[in-house]
Amino acid sequence: MRSKVVAAEMATAAGIATTIGNGRRPEAVAALLEGRGRRESGAGTYFPPREARYSSFKLWLKYAKPARGLLIVDAGAARALRDGSASLLPVGIVEVLGEFDAGDAVEIAARPDGESSVAAPLAKGICNYSAAELKRVAGLKSEAVRQVLPRATEEAVHRDYLVLD
Repeated sequence: MRSKVVAAEMATAAGIATTIGNGRRPEAVAALLEGRGRRESGAGTYFPPREARYSSFKLWLKYAKPARGLLIVDAGAARALRDGSASLLPVGIVEVLGEFDAGDAVEIAARPDGESSVAAPLAKGICNYSAAELKRVAGLKSEAVRQVLPRATEEAVHRDYLVLD
C-alpha cells in the first residue's frame, strides 16, 4: 500500500488528481472512468492535486534521483530552508554522512539544537561539494569557506536544486 500512496503523492505533486481504488470491483472502476463521485462514491481514496506544482526537475530529484549522502543541519538552517526558500550554506551544516561527489543528490535532515535525537527529514538536493570537501567546511561562514576552498561556491545546495519533503 505504501507504494500506492507514494505514487499518489507523486501524481498530486505534478498537479494530477488521483484515486486509489480496488480495480477488482467493476463498479468502482466504472465510477472512476465516468468521473462520478470521486470522493463520495466510495470508489476509493481520493487525493486532490496540489495547488503548488513541482517542476519536472524537482519531481525527478525528489522521486527518481537516488541520494548518496545525508546532511544534518541546525535549527536555523532548517528554518531558513523551510520558511525562506533559502539555499543551504555550509555554516548551517552540523554533520556530513556518507560518501558522495559534487553533483550527487543528498538528503537533508534537521536536528533540534542541542539534541542528539534522530534528525527529521527536511529536503533533498544536489550538492555542490563532495563529502570530503563538505566535512572540511561544515559549520564555517562563507568567508572562511573561501579560505579553505578558494574556488568553492557559496551554497552547499542551491535553492534551485533543492526540494522540500
